[in-house]
Amino acid sequence: MRKILICVLAAFVFLTFTVTAHAASDNVFSGMGNKLWRGIVNTTTGWIEFPAQTMKGYKNGYLGNPNHKVGGVLLGMVTGVFHTAGRTLSGMFEIAGFWAADHEDNDGVGLPLDAEYAWEEGTPYDHFSPNFEKATLGPMSNKLMRGLGDGLGGFIEFPGQIMKGVKNKSWDIGIFKGLWYWYSREIDGISDLCTFPLPNPQDTKGAAFDEKWPWSAFSDTMKK
Repeated sequence: MRKILICVLAAFVFLTFTVTAHAASDNVFSGMGNKLWRGIVNTTTGWIEFPAQTMKGYKNGYLGNPNHKVGGVLLGMVTGVFHTAGRTLSGMFEIAGFWAADHEDNDGVGLPLDAEYAWEEGTPYDHFSPNFEKATLGPMSNKLMRGLGDGLGGFIEFPGQIMKGVKNKSWDIGIFKGLWYWYSREIDGISDLCTFPLPNPQDTKGAAFDEKWPWSAFSDTMKK
């Protein structure tokens, strides 16, 4: 067992060094460090969202009406539960997958947390603007679909990146990047599927995938 772990670690280190050497524009190690740090902070401080959201509810009132304090507090408590769960779980997945590549951003994917960290005031998200379907159900379904795409189709990154690597006369990088992206897609997909009803950070920290979908490299190479 110990030898297997050593081999896996050695392969991972070699992979990251290889990918970094051929992708100077992506600060891979910086992204890993930032992702790990935010994951640790959000996992350990996610509980702050409950009292913070409750206080925001009292301050802002029910649906922005400062005269409805009781309704604001109750809504703030419900929001606090969801934000606590979303921040804590997203933090745990960032710790588990700090090495993984990420999507370029979370724009329109998932409900955004108010701020990067739980103790910050941030900007509360309006779940009803322009309407509940577009503001709430839309981002949640986008996150669910992205999770399904990554989880079920992540393996397509392997042949896709190899084909792209061969075309660019860097077949070795294609193999390593294909493996890295494949497993990154899987952990990102699991994260999205497990947390799609919950709010998540508005940005991503890891190095970005080359393509939006796991099958994009394969299909683009086949077209050309």
